[in-house]
Amino acid sequence: MAHEKINAALEAFYSGDTAGAEIALKEIGGGKLEPPTGLQPLDEAAFYEGIGGIALAREDAKVAAEAFRKMIELETKGEADANGHATSWSKLGEALAKTDALDEAIEAFDKAVAMKKDCAAPTASTLNLVYKYAECLFHGGKYKEAGEQFGNAVELAKDAGADDATLATLVLYQAESLKHKIAPMLASVRIQKGMEGMAPPPQLAVLEKQLEAESAEGIELYRRAKELAEKAKMPQGFQLQIQRSMSEAYHDAGRYVKGVMQRKKLIKMAEEQKIKPLELGFMYHGLGESQREMGQVPEAIESYRKSLTLKEKGEADKVSLGKTWYSMGECLAGGNKWDAAIDAFTKARDLEESSEAEDENHKARRKKYWNTLGLALQAHGKQDEGKAAIEKAESI
Repeated sequence: MAHEKINAALEAFYSGDTAGAEIALKEIGGGKLEPPTGLQPLDEAAFYEGIGGIALAREDAKVAAEAFRKMIELETKGEADANGHATSWSKLGEALAKTDALDEAIEAFDKAVAMKKDCAAPTASTLNLVYKYAECLFHGGKYKEAGEQFGNAVELAKDAGADDATLATLVLYQAESLKHKIAPMLASVRIQKGMEGMAPPPQLAVLEKQLEAESAEGIELYRRAKELAEKAKMPQGFQLQIQRSMSEAYHDAGRYVKGVMQRKKLIKMAEEQKIKPLELGFMYHGLGESQREMGQVPEAIESYRKSLTLKEKGEADKVSLGKTWYSMGECLAGGNKWDAAIDAFTKARDLEESSEAEDENHKARRKKYWNTLGLALQAHGKQDEGKAAIEKAESI
């Protein structure tokens, strides 16, 4: 019977034999990857499941989505098993997400989650769906919702008795979602605090309190992910990723002592793993930032010097090098080392000017670098040069 052959083709596909599954389905379809006439709705739905799966495996998400839509329509007509039907909606969501039709993908995943809940689907089946849904939300920039779904996935994984490696991965993604969610809030606080001559708005205190709580939650999630990853003896690269994110979280939360400690540990891990100089250069720049916030200016300058050496060795782009020169210049200026500071600011400006960068902050960096250089020149008694640099900044 045709359905037995279709089922055999699907078994081949899910065992990893995509080519074999396609050959089998074409035999059923008379040489074409199309269902023959006369199939029962659920058999035809299974045929489209195979078409969609093969297309998705070959990264043709558009064809996969079309096949899965037909599969869902036929399953509805044939009154398919509720859990299996929910899984079909999940497959459609996965295919749509790969076509960047994220709103439609989210709608499909929403339906799948609701249907799984209604039919009390097995935990393992629901876990896979929720994980894919969370991924879709994350890539769609819906970080709050993504964090919630990764959190749900963590609880489902615990109920399913998942191993520590699985839990570490899910907890890390939950933490990353939270980090991306609060990033615009952190930026807003920095901008409002940096506005000269203006009193901070009343709502800033509320925002800071919210950030404090959510930053603490993020740090705890990274700590848990790290603990689970170490227990599971996960690859060192994965553990390094957690350590890096946790270090940044401490810094962003204003916990600079911990930030320095964690960033030093990160660098030690990175050096032991012999990672590329460019990546290590970024890590030393981050350490310099935390040291500077702690008031460890000489240590920060040394970290920035190491960062520049490593970035140059790793052939970093001019914008990246300019940022480090600028940060070092600020440290030098703070210590009234004007010749060295002016040299650093000049290098930062020259690198930015010659970078031909096209990002949205290029203009802001040019303006800042010219202006700061001008102020440094004036502070060092070079009034005319300083005035010219500031005028240049104002013209940008």
